[in-house]
Amino acid sequence: MKVKALIITIILNYLNLVFAKEQLTNTQDKNGHQISSEKYITDSDGNIRMNINIWGHVAQPGSHLVFEGIDMVTLLSTVGGPNSGARLDRIKLIREVPEEDGELVFTINFNEFLNSGNRSGFIKIKPNDTIIIPQKLSSILLASASGINTLLGLVTLYIQISRLL
Repeated sequence: MKVKALIITIILNYLNLVFAKEQLTNTQDKNGHQISSEKYITDSDGNIRMNINIWGHVAQPGSHLVFEGIDMVTLLSTVGGPNSGARLDRIKLIREVPEEDGELVFTINFNEFLNSGNRSGFIKIKPNDTIIIPQKLSSILLASASGINTLLGLVTLYIQISRLL
């Protein structure tokens, strides 16, 4: 009898966790945009952190937990910097929730900072922002050319071997 009560208690607690998690993660803002339930995370030392997504042509793309108030230079340094061939004049920052003026997507020209050192044009990074660093077309073509070169080398090798046999 005690075993049945224990099993029922475990099942009910599991179901409670599942439904509570679903309610937390399925929150929406007043415009119906899906938003994460966690904006900021505080570590054991009291530091406030937030999740940022960074995609594209950087050394370590993915989701990163960073300090609140991080700027674009520090964020790019945190992910190992842009890869060679990154298009730094067309960085996209996509908000999880639109700004008050309705703006959701921002384009950042990071080359302006690299040429002047001026950080005043940076957009404030907010929790759950997604930053996309595109790759230059020339870099894509060069990367593809090495694959094509390898393929053509294999075809040539196949032809040479088939002639010997």
